[in-house]
Amino acid sequence: MLADAHHQGAPQQSDTVEWLVNTRTGPVRVSAEIRIAPCGDHFLLTWEPGGRLHMAAAAQQLVRTCWAEWNLADDGIQPSRGFRQVLGLTENVPVPSLSDLAAATTPDCLTTLYQALYDVLLRKRVTRCELRFRGSERIFRMVAEPVRIAPGGLVWALRAVLTDVTTDRRRREATRRAERHARREHERADTVAEIANVLRDAVLPQFQDELDVYGLEAAAVYRPDAPGAGVGGDWYKARGLPDGRLLLALGDARGHGLEAVTLMAKLRYALAGLAYTSEPVELLTRWLNEVACADARESTATAIIARYHPERTLLRWTCAGHPRPVLLRDGRAAQLPAPAGGPGLTLGVLPGTTYNATETKLEIGDIVLLYSDGLTERRPADPDQDTLRFLGAAESCFRESAPGPGHAGLQDYVERLVASLDGPHCTDDATLLALRRP
Repeated sequence: MLADAHHQGAPQQSDTVEWLVNTRTGPVRVSAEIRIAPCGDHFLLTWEPGGRLHMAAAAQQLVRTCWAEWNLADDGIQPSRGFRQVLGLTENVPVPSLSDLAAATTPDCLTTLYQALYDVLLRKRVTRCELRFRGSERIFRMVAEPVRIAPGGLVWALRAVLTDVTTDRRRREATRRAERHARREHERADTVAEIANVLRDAVLPQFQDELDVYGLEAAAVYRPDAPGAGVGGDWYKARGLPDGRLLLALGDARGHGLEAVTLMAKLRYALAGLAYTSEPVELLTRWLNEVACADARESTATAIIARYHPERTLLRWTCAGHPRPVLLRDGRAAQLPAPAGGPGLTLGVLPGTTYNATETKLEIGDIVLLYSDGLTERRPADPDQDTLRFLGAAESCFRESAPGPGHAGLQDYVERLVASLDGPHCTDDATLLALRRP
């Protein structure tokens, strides 16, 4: 180091040397950092014990912080040991002067830097700003203060601490993006819930005693596929017709959310209009299939379409890919026989599909249960087991407590039945519509 300082005439960077010192307890290793600089005809040799300079540089790199002091009189710079490493400068690049710092600052941060220099040098106060440098994506926070010869005197230097805050800023930006996204999703969920609440009142009727004139009692339970969803693709309908008959239907539109709600509403209202033609249910189902097929999107749905003839206590119904109704008679539950040719195709699959109807005569005390597969479906899917599970639950709830008289008694029964089939395995909308001949 002495030879290099002599021949080059320039200070030599510190180097760590170690030696052993004998003490009463034995030899102890001692280290020091040595720096040599020419001083006229002599050399100035400094010893920094304990490797504190290296420790300081390492600490600066760990916390991504450095500092420097810029002398305004001679443009001299006194940087910290880790200045270059923190700013990403190589050893052969000079420490930037204030003018170099301004030249390297990106245009969007230049005004901020000039304002900071003005505050420190002319207004003589501590200031803070954020800087970005050309060719780098990193962000630095600079805290600068004036250095004066005496309190109240002239400013002769600027002292600044620079901290790499890139990771922190990116984390905050990511957090803000996540918060904005969460707010949008929350607002969307509120909108969906509001729409769902309106649709629920419009398309999921609550029965009281309005079906008495047809010699029937009705009760229904609807459970959406997620808490707070309000309404999904399931729907049901009971409407008196001009010919004195009663239109009954229960369906399950494909999908979830507003897409399913839109399809559900379209099919439900289409059926309401078609039913006024007084045509048989097999023709109504065929027309409803054409409505679903005509939709530009992939719109499929399953459904049971029925008409009740009170003068004959006869239920005439069709099936479009839906679980068949269940008849509960004298405490025993059984699926109603399928129409000739078996259940028809799901609505919206194939234009021109025809459907067959079948008839069920209701006796006093009979309960007909129309339900969607979300009430019984499990994973992995097994339709036969799902049906047996539903039949068993219907009989079990009947044995525990037979449905009481009137709408209230029937409503209590269907609510108990749905509760017995509910659980964490349920991942789809579930609807149960019960009809009783008192």
